[in-house]
Amino acid sequence: MALKDLTKADLKFIEEILRKKVPVDETKVTTRSNRFTGETVDVCEIVAAAHDFVLRLEPILYNDARLQMIHPKLKSTNSVSHFDRARYIVNKIDNKAYMTLLD
Repeated sequence: MALKDLTKADLKFIEEILRKKVPVDETKVTTRSNRFTGETVDVCEIVAAAHDFVLRLEPILYNDARLQMIHPKLKSTNSVSHFDRARYIVNKIDNKAYMTLLD
């Protein structure tokens, strides 16, 4: 896992939008699965939070009312950039998880 590859903007996004503290205990893992294939992968807390965020955001990218329920800063005008940043964070930290879960 490559937390060292995260930028200041990534860290701010993790703390503000994903609501996770950085750094976290990288030895603590949880399992996530690909919603289409069912393939599973063990991931750190940040990757799990980013994965969950992507799955919650994807079907409502342009629905302001529902976006506000996820986070008060989310709007249809910025949802795609937040969606992409969460995906990039997964890729930076754990490329295998990205390929298994989101690619």
